Amino acid sequence: MNAAAMGKADETLRRVFGFESWRPGQREIVEAVLSGRDALAILPTGGGKSLCYQLPAVVLDSLVLVVSPLIALMKDQLDALEALGVGAAVLNSSLDPDEYRSAADRVRSGQVRILYAAPEALATGRLPALLAERPPIRIVVDEAHCISQWGHDFRPEYRRIAELRVRFPAASCLAVTATATDRVRDDIAGSLALRDPFVFVSSFDRPALLLRVEPKTDTKRRLIGFARNHARGKTAATGEEIKGSGIVYCLSRKSAEEIAELLSAHGIRALPYHAGLPQEERKANQEAFIRDDVDAIAATVAFGMGIDKPDVRWIVHWDLPKDLEGYYQEIGRAGRDGLPAECLLFYGRGDLIKLRRFLDLDGDDSGDSTEGDSKWAARERLDIMAAYAETEQCRRRFLLSHFGEHYLRPSCDCCDNCLRDPEDLVDLTVPAQKLISCAIRLGNRFGASHATDVLLGSNSEKIERYGHGALSVYGIGSELNRAGWMELSRRLVASGHLETVPPYEVLKATAKGRALFTAGTFRTRPIEGSRGGSSFSPGAPVKSPYRKNPSADRSRAAGTILTVPGDDELFERLRTLRKTIADKTGVPPYVVFPDRTLRELSRRKPRSVEDLEGVFGVGAHKAERYGSAFVREISEWSETGE
Repeated sequence: MNAAAMGKADETLRRVFGFESWRPGQREIVEAVLSGRDALAILPTGGGKSLCYQLPAVVLDSLVLVVSPLIALMKDQLDALEALGVGAAVLNSSLDPDEYRSAADRVRSGQVRILYAAPEALATGRLPALLAERPPIRIVVDEAHCISQWGHDFRPEYRRIAELRVRFPAASCLAVTATATDRVRDDIAGSLALRDPFVFVSSFDRPALLLRVEPKTDTKRRLIGFARNHARGKTAATGEEIKGSGIVYCLSRKSAEEIAELLSAHGIRALPYHAGLPQEERKANQEAFIRDDVDAIAATVAFGMGIDKPDVRWIVHWDLPKDLEGYYQEIGRAGRDGLPAECLLFYGRGDLIKLRRFLDLDGDDSGDSTEGDSKWAARERLDIMAAYAETEQCRRRFLLSHFGEHYLRPSCDCCDNCLRDPEDLVDLTVPAQKLISCAIRLGNRFGASHATDVLLGSNSEKIERYGHGALSVYGIGSELNRAGWMELSRRLVASGHLETVPPYEVLKATAKGRALFTAGTFRTRPIEGSRGGSSFSPGAPVKSPYRKNPSADRSRAAGTILTVPGDDELFERLRTLRKTIADKTGVPPYVVFPDRTLRELSRRKPRSVEDLEGVFGVGAHKAERYGSAFVREISEWSETGE
């Protein structure tokens, strides 16, 4: 790769895309792509993956084919590229015949540099025939984990992409994804026949995201309080007021509908999104969210993939996700602008049991070995997800270690476990010993619910039948109520003192648990139902259980939470102007300028279009297209507001 090409890439970064510097890994990936080398790029959601193939297409003025499973991503990227003055087109099932012909004609005429297509289109004759007329110089595989049977979102149609490598042997290949373990990376490289690829694996850390898990109790009141706080711009991550949108992820369509109604009834504009809605309604609801016409969307897990909305400030998982990879991608919808965002997961052991049963009912392990392997892998991923929800250690360290990354700091200062005041921990060694002893005396053959009945001295039919009323541990558990003992059992499983054995989730004491009788203590968060424990006050504002202003002393190893100061009144005026321009031009507000750009404009207060040079996200095309309106708004505010 010669210096001239990279010099042109640096210039394009500033002139076209409006960025003064590269994000980590981008320059190295672009250099490999410009040299014609195959590459595999693992970058976090919001880490700038799309620029790694968009910028080289501009530099080389050649056709790049991008295979993506996400129609929303295609539309989103098309709007953004058009705003930058870059020729792009989409070919997918959402186009009518006239629109398809028009896009194909633009490809043939050389007007298109970036062509987006769904993997299903590879099975028809039209797309391969079009590419034969204008062969791509590069094939980009977005969401590349979909090609791997070991990935969390395996899609068989992705396997057809390998046929493109045979049909266009001169085209290099770039595979990009945000989530891939070592096994998935190897499978991607093999499935795409990558030749001596340049492999870049970025840090998976998202410094701006505060990670929280709360018990799945009184969730409606908790959700309302959480969403109201964010509607006012309040976040537990920092003391700043940063407003933005939110997403509530659910596993069922019914929950999505109910949560949207719940939020709307409490003054938070919300809409549902799921596959059961008519296509036009689903599209309209997504557009309303993207265009800031609503505050939140309650959606099944398919929502948000590929949507580059940078100002999502909060994510709630109403149900336990099926795997850590999917969870990571979904929380990755938040804080893409680098500003603080908050991610809350409601977790109850019942979710885990229900998902395990769904997996068990989904066919059987006999027959096709590939299906059996995939099912086994799904079970393993689910157990890892549950372990994340139950851990009392640093959640960031747990998350990063799953992707093969070592987090060296003793505390991330940005998850609930690290931010919790150590003085809030209570000594529950004695109750823990009682529960472990109960599991042992039950022969490690009964679950937490039955063990709880024994400790509370229940007269249930099951206790009568097995004669467990005669056990020495019968009725010795008055210090906790039923919910408290069930919660303690979950924490002891998470800490490794107990383990659960499927399929009936029976409790079994581990060596670590037995050792607790002779040495050590068990300190944990207060448990609802324990003497002196914490409880949630219905109707009261949600309080942060964390140390005050954690960001004040926080400069994280993998990056610092971005703060962009600016005049709040001017910032709100610029947001209003942006919304007006976006509605008139038919694009999402963030396609005009992201919040980070508006913050910088409210701080710099440029007096002319020329003064916009160097402002984040303002390239030459956007400065020419939108600059005058924003400079005029700033001047008017300066005359009346300063």
